[in-house]
Amino acid sequence: MADRVEKLEKAQEHYDLGKDLSWNKGDFDTALIELRKSLQLRESVWGQFHDETSKAYYEIGRALFAQKAYTESLVAYRRCLRIRVSLFGKFHTETKNADHCVRLVVQAKGLYSGREINEAIDSIYSSMSHEIAGDTYRKAGRNAEAQLEYIKAAAIEEYFFGKNGDIIGDINRKAGIKAPPPPKGPKSPGGKKKKKAGA
Repeated sequence: MADRVEKLEKAQEHYDLGKDLSWNKGDFDTALIELRKSLQLRESVWGQFHDETSKAYYEIGRALFAQKAYTESLVAYRRCLRIRVSLFGKFHTETKNADHCVRLVVQAKGLYSGREINEAIDSIYSSMSHEIAGDTYRKAGRNAEAQLEYIKAAAIEEYFFGKNGDIIGDINRKAGIKAPPPPKGPKSPGGKKKKKAGA
């Protein structure tokens, strides 16, 4: 119990320092180090789905956005959003705040029309819905249905956000899908490596 309390106190110290460095001093690199330490400690005590963990993701997303690291910022904000949707629902004030930040990042990444932004946001909610359904099926021991939901979530992610990234990687791991290995070199149509000329 004492270890848990110590971890939470240390997590809060890192969080407060990171937030201060980010908001008041503009030292985003050091802020990110502190915020990530806080996140790691919070997840080790509470797991991913806790309000305090979502706050750490939110501040990480904010610092990354300030650095114009939009792709990484979007990942952090989306994780925050997923936690808040799971904890509070789609229409809670904290969820709406994270939703707004996701919209800002999507816009900063180059989607300008309201329709494009709404499509991207809807895809995030749809992907989250399938992933949450997959988690629910997995907890109930219904692994085939869980895998199908994860595959649907991954397909949406791939279509809107590409084949690479932390979020699609997490979903694929849940579904039991491994990333394909990189190609090893040129092969002949028969499947054997081509011989070098003169060999």
